[in-house]
Amino acid sequence: MTDATIGIGLMAKPPRPGIAKTRLATGIGDGPAAALAGAFLRDSAGAVAAAAGQTALAASIFFRPADAAAELAAVIGQDWPLVPCDRGELGATMWSALTQLLARHPAGAMVMGADLPLLAPEVLVAAADILRHGGPRDMVIMPSPDGGYGLIGVTSAAAAPLFAPMAWSTAGVLAETLRRATAEGLCVHRLPEQNDIDDAADLAWLRSALAAAPEAAPATRAALARLEGDRAHG
Repeated sequence: MTDATIGIGLMAKPPRPGIAKTRLATGIGDGPAAALAGAFLRDSAGAVAAAAGQTALAASIFFRPADAAAELAAVIGQDWPLVPCDRGELGATMWSALTQLLARHPAGAMVMGADLPLLAPEVLVAAADILRHGGPRDMVIMPSPDGGYGLIGVTSAAAAPLFAPMAWSTAGVLAETLRRATAEGLCVHRLPEQNDIDDAADLAWLRSALAAAPEAAPATRAALARLEGDRAHG
């Protein structure tokens, strides 16, 4: 039997200086932060594409603002479906993306951040398998060390309360999401923790992680090398 397809959406913004990775930019500047954001997106998309080569995944980019399609296509290529998606509040935007994916792929849907350059494709394969073989109250979540999460996947509208307003982008996001999941009777499958790259401390971790994995994240590795070369000649 052919595996049911799982939908996956990368939640992305264009790598524009002054808009992309603003917390990271406070330490390294707007231009370098934007260049790294573009590299993170390329490597995150690469992980999704590699996972899609191992299991039935249908990938899209859900982006904001609405005028960013050409910029994003220039970063990742023309083959990715690009879907404008902005409901103002982050939770509403994520749920809109998931709802669209579930309408096309009722076996399950996931959304993930575009700043996960070291995410192993095997994690996405495992997440898809959990959703594919789960019931309407199964879900997956990939925690991040900052108290949030980098990926969430669901199988039905039973998960809608997880995306109601909360203090997004704070250290309490994961805990509140898990509290809501328990209240709704959802079965939570936790994936391995993965760093997203938001600030200078994350960048220090990234350098160490890349040193330990010399074949990983080629776009990010190249962008960091350019950044360090510019600093050396500055």
